[in-house]
Amino acid sequence: MLPLFAGVVMVAYVVPGPDWMVVLRASARARRFGFLAAAGVQCGLCVHMAAAALGVSTALLHSPLAFTALKLFGAAYLVFLGSQALWQSWRRRRVEPPPGEPGTELRPGRVFRQAFLSNVLNPKAALFFVSVLPQFLDPAGPAAVQVLVLGSLDIGLGVAWWALFVLLTSRLSGLMRRSGPRQALDRVTGTALVGLGVTLVATG
Repeated sequence: MLPLFAGVVMVAYVVPGPDWMVVLRASARARRFGFLAAAGVQCGLCVHMAAAALGVSTALLHSPLAFTALKLFGAAYLVFLGSQALWQSWRRRRVEPPPGEPGTELRPGRVFRQAFLSNVLNPKAALFFVSVLPQFLDPAGPAAVQVLVLGSLDIGLGVAWWALFVLLTSRLSGLMRRSGPRQALDRVTGTALVGLGVTLVATG
């Protein structure tokens, strides 16, 4: 069952989503920002894993009011991040970073915080831990322990995936020294984040 679960997890990571857009935008600025964003995403998953192990996620997703509130907050935050990226791409006057320091307008704490919140406020991440993961649990064993074990495997695979993702996408950081490619990436990721936020609201 573990190989099958690992395969499902990797498919979930490879399919583009909000985490992709947040990490990609940070990684394209500088490798260190990409790793910070990836760390924020995985720390967000740790919150979902702990909530699932304690039964909080199940209670949350079975409460229509609480689930709707989480969905709206998550969608609003994605739209906010996307709108912020679009605004930056449309600014007429941009301050170019000094050579060798692409993306100095970003702050490490802000990069981590944005990635962490985008994951924590994503109800689909919580849904994975209460709908997909339980299918791989042994009914004869303690559920909380199994959730922690499988959740840890999920997070470990994610660490490996994001490390590879950041190493590959950070090669774009050289292009980000020029405003043209930076504006293009901001527009692509910004539009994608806004679209994901709208889709999240529209999804039942």
